[in-house]
Amino acid sequence: MDREDITGSAKKEFSTEVNKQEGEISSRVIENPGFLTEDQTNSWNRNGFILLKNFCSEDICSEMNSSVLSIIDNMVGSEDAFSHAYANDGYIGIREMKPNPEAKTIHDEMSKIFRLHGKGVFNDFIKNKRLLDLLEDILGENIDCFLSQYIFKNPGAWGQPWHQDSSYFPFDRYPQVGAWIATSPATIENGCLVILPGSHKEHLHEHVPDDREGSNYGYTEIKDQDFTNKTPVTLETGDLLLFHSFLMHKSYDNKSKSKRTAVVFHFAETGTEFGELDSPTNEWISVRGRGLN
Repeated sequence: MDREDITGSAKKEFSTEVNKQEGEISSRVIENPGFLTEDQTNSWNRNGFILLKNFCSEDICSEMNSSVLSIIDNMVGSEDAFSHAYANDGYIGIREMKPNPEAKTIHDEMSKIFRLHGKGVFNDFIKNKRLLDLLEDILGENIDCFLSQYIFKNPGAWGQPWHQDSSYFPFDRYPQVGAWIATSPATIENGCLVILPGSHKEHLHEHVPDDREGSNYGYTEIKDQDFTNKTPVTLETGDLLLFHSFLMHKSYDNKSKSKRTAVVFHFAETGTEFGELDSPTNEWISVRGRGLN
């Protein structure tokens, strides 16, 4: 597959699917938390996110980074032609559509790796008791991890436009929770996240195709919103950001000379229905409560 094969019509078709959730709302708030502090509870209910500094050690982050490089080496051979997506041993890899003139290895060409949380250090992370305690206050005592992705954000890579994650999740209940681990520092220069505090109280907005030439397949954009009060989220290695799946967020372009890496896990209440056909990037694993029985 050539880069040009990801056409405008394919992107429009994808956004049509995303917009089937348009108008949905999520009114659930945290009440009587057992683990979250008062400040954390207020931050979630008012702003739609909780920031936990130094949640993971640098050793764990380093292990995540090295594990993903090994996955890619086993997934893509040096003789393989360009492809938008690769698959091997249960993992799915997505390549950047925008060419990287500075790329020296296949690692420098990758965008995301999916379905990590079934094995190794990633599986260990989703079973972390401290994390699950926090999630229990948000989702209840029955919790699944259904999605994981490693994000490379190599030098020169574009950021993802404004979006709400729940638009990508055609589920029967809300919210879901994103758990974003910075496995390297995230700065404004290298393409950190940007959030719109309080926007989790909004309905799911229309997402239109990302019209930048060479943008990645699956990138859609919210344009019918005032983003004046946007807030960049700079992170150090090991920081954890928990965020509501309705929270509007984006990322800046990477204008630095080094990659900005992160792992994102998504959690939902056990028993969540995903419709007739689940996404191939999803893998439902129960981590707390009745789903373990």
